[in-house]
Amino acid sequence: MKRGLLLILALLLLTAAPLVTQAQEMNEVNFGISQNVDTLDANLSTFSGVANIMSHVYDPLVWQFPLGTFHPGLATEWSANEDATEWTFHLRDDVTFHDGTAFTGEAVKFTYDRILDPENNAQIALSLLGPYEETVVHDDYTITIRFSAPYAPFLNSLSSPFLGITSPTAVAEMGEDYGITGVVSTGAYMVESYVPESSVVLVKNPNWTWGPESVFGSSGPANFDKINYTIVRDPASRLSALEAGQVHFINDVPTADVARLEENDALSILRIEQPGHGWSLMFNFERYPSDQLAVRQAMAFAIDKQAMVDIVFNGFGTAGCSPLTKVMFSYIDVQCADYPYDPDRANAILDEAGWVDTDGDGIRDKDGEPLWLEHWTLSTVPAFAGMSTVIESYAADVGIKFNLNLATRAGYFDAVRAGEHHTQHWWDTGLDPDTVMRTLYHSSNADGGTNRNRYRDQEMDDLILAGSSTAVSEEREAIYHQLQQKIADEVIMIFMVDPFLLYGSVANLHGVTYLAGGNISNLIAASFSDE
Repeated sequence: MKRGLLLILALLLLTAAPLVTQAQEMNEVNFGISQNVDTLDANLSTFSGVANIMSHVYDPLVWQFPLGTFHPGLATEWSANEDATEWTFHLRDDVTFHDGTAFTGEAVKFTYDRILDPENNAQIALSLLGPYEETVVHDDYTITIRFSAPYAPFLNSLSSPFLGITSPTAVAEMGEDYGITGVVSTGAYMVESYVPESSVVLVKNPNWTWGPESVFGSSGPANFDKINYTIVRDPASRLSALEAGQVHFINDVPTADVARLEENDALSILRIEQPGHGWSLMFNFERYPSDQLAVRQAMAFAIDKQAMVDIVFNGFGTAGCSPLTKVMFSYIDVQCADYPYDPDRANAILDEAGWVDTDGDGIRDKDGEPLWLEHWTLSTVPAFAGMSTVIESYAADVGIKFNLNLATRAGYFDAVRAGEHHTQHWWDTGLDPDTVMRTLYHSSNADGGTNRNRYRDQEMDDLILAGSSTAVSEEREAIYHQLQQKIADEVIMIFMVDPFLLYGSVANLHGVTYLAGGNISNLIAASFSDE
């Protein structure tokens, strides 16, 4: 744990009760968030925690709540041409950025062109833009966004904080410090401070009057004057902070403690099935031997997914059977049905492929090469570390050396973006199948991007394009069924666990809005009350 975080927690422990009382009296809310922050610049971040925090700071063109229902945001109305290659938006004419500059169509164009610029290394936002080609500004408040191919799920993408609109003036003035010293958008909150690895503080934007009443229940400014985020990566420390009253709200409640917490009348626990992509294992298709189908198949048969759910997640979740979690549109079970836990089958596949233990050391060999997989994972994510240890044991049972490289953020990203791994973990949120498929499997993301499978296949790219090119539900569903089966047949990834999102709060905190199917806990409409 970082020294700065230890000092913060120590201070909180000394002043727990006064802090809670004082925060409520001052109309502030304290959030103990599990995810780290790489940059406050949501357009360039890949961190889910950034999306959570910055959903308060960035306004999207459209809001989505609940899933599949869209509401005006910075855009008041929109339409698409017949093949969804052009989307025209009419924008609000009464919005200003936090820096006082006017919001216009030029800011939308600037934001999306900046995401497209390869020098900025955008990843999640770039995937969400799909086949983006250009933004045409007709006048200050009318734009048309053009794509090189039909893009039916664009409204879904637009509702993400990763595509929130940023101030061109602020980017020019802050330069390389944009995202570090702050960001400027149009949302309900503004950034007051950011201490890397430690905290983010947001203050209310009193001029925010354009929030949709259909999402938040009112269109006026946010309720809380300030939101104090403390980054608490350690689950036990995060939970202790909630129980001691140091924070009012946490995400990623430790699963082992849920039953006990639910008996505490002072607290409230919420569980939501996560939409998107669950906990999984990626294979690097550009390194031997993870590029071998027999090795990937053997690993799929060697892992007991239900045991993974029970051991690592204390039963809170279900076995992962698809790149899509079970609440997603078009989900089908392709991997649990085709690759049940069967270590005998795993051994037979490896035997047939010529991998045998020639020297009796417990590790199979072939042509003088040991069956050795270099696995890289973040040591700071408990679920990743837990899954890695369980997989290591299962792999050893069938003669595969699963070598763990537990690394901090910098070393981990340097390794996996350079393709030095055989395997790595993945977990992600998402609202539409296109987001998941494009992020993980499209060849455009295979060079150090989010497709860390480094998988390149023209048929896959064509299917992803086809899935995003039709608005007809039945046709899209059939395409995504085909995609899921192809991914399972080639064992591009092993899907481990579809998790539950677990939130904990003090009992008198009400009005949290769970956007993105529950992935984002938004506090714009939240308040303390005894109701």
